[in-house]
Amino acid sequence: MSDRFHVLFLCTANSARSVLAEAVLSRLGGDRFRAFSAGSFPRGKVNPVALELLQSLGYDIAGFRSKSWDEFAEPNAPRIDLVVTVCDNAAGEICPIWPGHPLKAHWGIEDPASADGFGGREAFLRAYGYLSARIGRLVALPVETMDAAALKAELHAIGRSEGATELAAGAEPADVVIYHNPECGTSRNTLAMIRNAGIEPHVIEYLKTPPSRAMLEQLIARAGMTPRELLRQKGTPYADLGLEDERLDDAALVDAMMAHPILINRPLVVTPVGVKLCRPSEAVLDIMPRAQQGAFTKEDGARVVDAAGNLIPADAA
Repeated sequence: MSDRFHVLFLCTANSARSVLAEAVLSRLGGDRFRAFSAGSFPRGKVNPVALELLQSLGYDIAGFRSKSWDEFAEPNAPRIDLVVTVCDNAAGEICPIWPGHPLKAHWGIEDPASADGFGGREAFLRAYGYLSARIGRLVALPVETMDAAALKAELHAIGRSEGATELAAGAEPADVVIYHNPECGTSRNTLAMIRNAGIEPHVIEYLKTPPSRAMLEQLIARAGMTPRELLRQKGTPYADLGLEDERLDDAALVDAMMAHPILINRPLVVTPVGVKLCRPSEAVLDIMPRAQQGAFTKEDGARVVDAAGNLIPADAA
């Protein structure tokens, strides 16, 4: 490897755990590693208890800031070799397309910040210890010469060490994400079909937690759609906003979806196979990484999958 191994630590707010991890790797990694941190929904400032702890441990805290992971998906962003999520929420979100197509690992530990967003020094010191132990194991690995499969196995083992959350201590998170509206029958059926394959997906109720603009644009592109094809008309302000106007460009349509997430049709599903708007719900089978494990019937009584896990033709259902 001609240059350093780049590691991006992620948590939702980028205010505590991911910043601690960035600091530790910057210290322990020497000239072999370079550390970064970011968040899916950055708070905009680093937790003051985290900064006080780092400063007391001899770190220069001037450069730490809370920032969006979108910065690392830009064309001029640094190449990323490894993305590590340190909170379970971040592990449950579909990430941008990172330059370099990095490995991914989940090292979830409990949030040292309390409900008020600050938390006590003892909790932060404990989190710092857990992260230091993990990062110490990382820097001891010959990452420059390991093949991807071996490195991934080691990273997963590291994530299961002392202090791991239940998610991190268990099996690797399923790489399936559904942008879900629980009020929608099609979305519910799609979610049930994913579970019928023995996969517990990351469920994002996008009306409560909408994707960022950059993420939405990437999802549209990866699904091979246009923004207009993703627009939902029924039960939305589509007509009131004049969105039927064909003169509106893609940017204007994305603007509308960002302002009114109900305009984003559902459900969007992301798997290692691809991204798809699953309407009808059985369209999800086109991108499922595993077969159905048994028969499946929709909420309206329509049979979709037989007992052998095979799709039932529409004219035979």
